[in-house]
Amino acid sequence: MTAADRPARILIVDDERHNRTLLEVMLEPEGFVLSLATSGEEALVMVAKDPPDLVIMDVLMPGMTGYDVVGTLKGNVTTKHIPIIMVTALDDRDARIVGLSAGAEDFLTRPLDRAELCMRVRNLLRLKTASDGALAGRDNSMGMVSHDLRNLLHGIVLQTTMLADDASASTDNKEMVVGLKRILGFAGRMHRLVEDLVDVVSIDAGKLALEPARHVAATLLSEIVDASRLAAAEKGISIRSDTVDPSLMATFDRERILQVMNNLVTNAIKFTPRGGAIMLRCEGTDDGLVLSVSDTGVGIPGKLLDTVFERFVQVTHDHRGLGLGLYISQCIVQSHAGRMWVESTVGKGSTFYFTIPFMMTKPKLVPTSTASPP
Repeated sequence: MTAADRPARILIVDDERHNRTLLEVMLEPEGFVLSLATSGEEALVMVAKDPPDLVIMDVLMPGMTGYDVVGTLKGNVTTKHIPIIMVTALDDRDARIVGLSAGAEDFLTRPLDRAELCMRVRNLLRLKTASDGALAGRDNSMGMVSHDLRNLLHGIVLQTTMLADDASASTDNKEMVVGLKRILGFAGRMHRLVEDLVDVVSIDAGKLALEPARHVAATLLSEIVDASRLAAAEKGISIRSDTVDPSLMATFDRERILQVMNNLVTNAIKFTPRGGAIMLRCEGTDDGLVLSVSDTGVGIPGKLLDTVFERFVQVTHDHRGLGLGLYISQCIVQSHAGRMWVESTVGKGSTFYFTIPFMMTKPKLVPTSTASPP
């Protein structure tokens, strides 16, 4: 059975047993598969284990309110596409505005009308199905385009490398060699932009692929330092790593976490002046691994700290890149059930931190945090 053929799965979240039962009675005849949660905290655990097609959420609950849960779900890359209907006994315009501002798609007031409830549920499910189909079509198109672009870039790099090798054999072609190497640099930047755009499409579709396995963290840091040493040396920047416990291990997608570390180190090199230093660190805490990249660069103004992880945001106005690297990095970390934040002082440097649980199961649902750890 395909996803389109199976019954829609709906999660009902309400601390009152009577309200849960009433929603069950109204929705069961429609053929939906229903799950029940008695609190916001329980709902987050259930969504992490098996994301539903739609959530019906009470507003006023002990502990996490419906607003809190909606904000958490909509702030997480793996669950932001799940439509949410908020239900309350409050016939209050402000309550509706708060709920919709939190990200809920619809809002109903008790007492509920069964026909209206079912109609709204089906409308949202239909919109979600259409949206999923559009995203799938976009994914296919992006996949074909990116494949063709990769092949063309590969041909450009191959031919340019061959010309550069031939030109290097003669002392009369120094300017040509410089020009050809510049072309190779442009091609490398184009390749990174293509990969970033493909990642953004995957993130938007909730399909960021992960292949988690057990790895030693110190090895990861050493690999990044080795790969970045030449680029740092060209700017006169020192780079090294420090691991409190070289035997620390965790479960993560090695290539994806390397991508995060490479993004952070590349930015550190880019914004650190000659003579500066970059330090990579890893330590174990109760939350799992905490990895960080510190630099002695220009720093980030305080007013921008809350925006650096947003897509297409650039700290400077030199237009070096599309401003996707930190956004993608945060999404990768969130998909590992971790969190990411930055601390910075203008003129002294920045430190980007992120966590990885020692054992990764399902993504932990946490609100996006940018400036400081929760």
